[in-house]
Amino acid sequence: MKGIVVSGWLAAGVCGAVGGCAAHDAQSKAAVPTGSWKGSVVAFDLGSDGRVSYKDPGIAEFTGRWEWLPTTQAEGTLVLTPSAPSSANPLQFPIRWLSKNALRFCDANGHCDTLSRR
Repeated sequence: MKGIVVSGWLAAGVCGAVGGCAAHDAQSKAAVPTGSWKGSVVAFDLGSDGRVSYKDPGIAEFTGRWEWLPTTQAEGTLVLTPSAPSSANPLQFPIRWLSKNALRFCDANGHCDTLSRR
């Protein structure tokens, strides 16, 4: 019995330290990252009207629509759909909130950038 109590306490401590566990409140999801964001390479503007302007110099630059798919309290997937008919495939980017003014943004190739609100 003593081992069960210690295990439960340890699990609660670890879950709190890392920002939550799967059993956490399902209603608590990551906030929508609207606004202007800029990293060392990538920059984008997410309007509250669902419009996006995305810039990754030398790779991609476009306008279009965005959608936010939260997965946990601190993470979600940003889905960008370019307006150009030739670019009909949506792009998906995992996002992890670092603070209310900073997030970690990764592309499909695993390149990541820390972005700050502008």
